[in-house]
Amino acid sequence: MISKSDIEQAYEGIKDDIYKTPLVFSSELSAISGANVYLKMEHLQQTGSFKIRGVLSKFNTINATEFKKPFVAASTGNHAAAFGHAIRENGCKGILFLPEKTNNAKIEALKQYPLEKIFHGKNSMETEAKATQHAKEIEGVLIHPYNDVEIIKGQGTIAHEIQEQLPEADVVLAPIGGGGLISGIASYHADSNNVKIVGCQPMNAAEMYQSIQRGTIVPPSKSATISDATAGGIEANAITFDICKRLIAHFELVSEENIKKALAFTIKHHQTIIEPACALTISPLLTSKKYAGKNVVLVLTGKKIDICLLTSILNRYGNDHL
Repeated sequence: MISKSDIEQAYEGIKDDIYKTPLVFSSELSAISGANVYLKMEHLQQTGSFKIRGVLSKFNTINATEFKKPFVAASTGNHAAAFGHAIRENGCKGILFLPEKTNNAKIEALKQYPLEKIFHGKNSMETEAKATQHAKEIEGVLIHPYNDVEIIKGQGTIAHEIQEQLPEADVVLAPIGGGGLISGIASYHADSNNVKIVGCQPMNAAEMYQSIQRGTIVPPSKSATISDATAGGIEANAITFDICKRLIAHFELVSEENIKKALAFTIKHHQTIIEPACALTISPLLTSKKYAGKNVVLVLTGKKIDICLLTSILNRYGNDHL
């Protein structure tokens, strides 16, 4: 079990190497929802997402002997960038596994980091499994995107900052992919009933929600979603499954159209670029008043979005009267 003090200790270890991201009041979302809505601007974090917190937290637990070994990770986006940053800063050998059909824009974005890239698998689950196997074969150090206690502690440091910035928070909404982020946030508040943690997923890729409903981890969804940062499913025996099952108050499942609308709304009214996963937390405040009267924090997790997708969404939904 991960405790609040574990997360506070992790924060002390990484606080000088990350940004304390702003918590911004949203007058627009507050007016629509009847809640007092705040945006945790984690998309402005180092490397463009919250992922750097978990990676640096993990690196802080690695001893001198392990630093001589190769480091292995699997990702196409935010975790890959955080991994590459840590590899570069520490002068380690880094091996990154990517799915075979990773788009060229993501590959280009990773060229700034000194990483050996290996392409394997049709989806992120297959790629992660290969990376795990390879790390064992070469006796390397695996930096998993979510199924690691130290990674979860690092992601939970977001909750520590929110507590400092808004002690009276009632609800925190966060996106879920493998569950590392929300497991950290929920673990920070596990001993308190004052803050409810809400998990947000695309309807087309709601593996954590479905897994909890069925009592067992389900396979990756075959349906497409533009929320690529949360897509890909959950590893078998992931520790995040039990944490989420125990600590998440409820889920918000968001349609593809509502993801697009929420993304366009945020860019239009807050003049900040976000990726589709962030819109998962914003949409419920645009479509429901269930949080009216509450102090609500929405975690904006990253800013990597394909420019063609962004343009098409803004052309279609940018002039909506919201």
